[in-house]
This record gives sequence, C-alpha cells and structure tokens, in this order.
Amino acid sequence: MRVRVVSYILLILSFLILGKEEARAERYAADADTCKVRDRMVQPETWGRVYQWITDDPQVPDREEVLMLIRYHYGDFGKLMKLLRRLNEGKAWVYLSEHIFPKIDKVRKIENDLFIIELSLPADSLPILKMEPVPTPVAIENKKKREFKNRTVLAIKNNLLYDLALAPNLEVELPVGRRWSLNVEYKCPWWSDNARGFCYQLLSGGVEARLWLGNRKKRDCLTGHFLGVYAEGGVYDFQFDEDKGYRGDHYAASGLTYGYSRQLARHLAIEFSVGIGYLETEYRKYTTYEGDLIWTSSGRYHFIGPTKAKVSLVWLIKGRR
Repeated sequence: MRVRVVSYILLILSFLILGKEEARAERYAADADTCKVRDRMVQPETWGRVYQWITDDPQVPDREEVLMLIRYHYGDFGKLMKLLRRLNEGKAWVYLSEHIFPKIDKVRKIENDLFIIELSLPADSLPILKMEPVPTPVAIENKKKREFKNRTVLAIKNNLLYDLALAPNLEVELPVGRRWSLNVEYKCPWWSDNARGFCYQLLSGGVEARLWLGNRKKRDCLTGHFLGVYAEGGVYDFQFDEDKGYRGDHYAASGLTYGYSRQLARHLAIEFSVGIGYLETEYRKYTTYEGDLIWTSSGRYHFIGPTKAKVSLVWLIKGRR
C-alpha cells in the first residue's frame, strides 16, 4: 500500500515538473519571437517596405502625416514608433498594426522559403520574382527636401496701379496654414507745391484676411483664386488747383475682395484683385486767399461700390518650415 502511494506521488511530481518545463520553453519561444519582431522593427529595410506599403494603401488614416514622420525620423525608429502611437489618438497606429505590420512576418517567411528552395533546386529552375522597390534613405531625404524647399513663408508686394498714381505703397502677406493668409498694406503719397497750389497727401493703412480656394495640397502657397475681407483707413489732403481743395481728418472703408495670384518664377508672382465695399469720410472744402487757406464748407461723404483695385508684383520669400 505504501509503495503504491509513493508511486502516485512520484508520478504527480513528474507531471508537474514536465509542465513547468514546457511552460518555460513556450515563454522563452514567445520572448524570442518578440525579440525577433522588435529587431525587425528597427531595421531600415523593414521601414523601407512599410513606407512603400503605406504609399500604396489610400485607406491608411492620416497617411500624409504618417509618411512625413517616417521620412523625418528615418533611422530613429524607436522615436518614430512612439510618435506614430500618439498621432491622432493612435488611429494610424491601430490600422498599421492590423494591416501593414503583419506583412513583415509574411515577407520574412517568403524570404526564408525562397532561401530553402534555392538550396534544394538548381539556379535555372528558380522562379523569377518582381522585387518591390524599397525607398533608400537618400531617396527619402531628397523627397523631403523637394517638399520643404518650395514653402512660401512671406510675400512682399507693390501695387503697380498705385505707382502709376504716384502713390508709394508696400504690402506684406503672411500665410496662416494652407488655406488662410493675412495681408497688411500701407500707402503714403506726400507731395505738395504751395507755389502752384498743389497738394496730394495721403496716409493710409489696411488689413485683409484671405481664404485661398481650391485644393491647397496641389497648389503652391499664396497662388490661385482667393476671397478676402478687408478694412482700411487714413487721412488725406487733396488740392489740384488754387480754387478748391479737400482735407479729411479720417476716412474708413471695408468690404470684400476677390483676386487671383499666378506664380511667374520661383520668387516672383503677379496678383490681380478688386475690392467692393462701403466708404465713409468727413471732409472740409477749402480755397486759397492771399496765401492762406479759407474753409468754405464741410460735409460727410458715403460711397458703396469699388473701393480699391490692384495689379501687384509679388516677391515670394521661401524657406524651410
């Protein structure tokens, strides 16, 4: 009886020991597979294939941003994977984990199978395979430079119509994202000839917010059709003969603009625009008498219609962003 009990105890202990060994072996195998996967995820050729697969798959969420991260952090794959997990709440990472990354193991398995076939078959009997093009770090760097070198960061303009009217002027436009921009302008003709009773003086400034139309991913920044909302104001003094002149302590105008800008060269463009809105001013009418100015009347003027027109030369300042 005692011998039988001892036998049962030894048999149970044997099963327990064998079970632990098998579990330990399975854990080691899983750890080894995990290490292999991690090793593959930090290899440049792996991310070269991943880049090509993402390029060919239009269903990848935030595809342009994912490709940009791969190009910018190519080589620092640990940081790249962390950024992909954080991008847009991880939507792109989930899709990559389900549809893109599993292809890595399939490709590795195919390569291993081809290696075994190559060992067992003559070279002339191997199938001819069309290899997938893998972007090299040099190609990725060149593509990144092409993307960033043409980004317009600022535009400086001169309105030729104001120049014809002897009104020196300057405009500066700043892009805000892909679709919006902010335009600031200043005019300052300040001519006078007291002996001839001539005065042409204007100090005016304005600001305009613009919405650029069309697909902005396919167009250069600050080119194409746009709509704008503007406001401007200033002071003036106009006298073109000795009999009468007009002086305004202020004027104000606001309205809508429509325009089109076409790029002529890398740093040069031409812009056409017209503004329609409301203008209001208070003025004093005067005349000259024995060398002095005599006020004759005053009033307020309102106008609805075209308030400005532009044919501007644009200097585009490029830079990396």
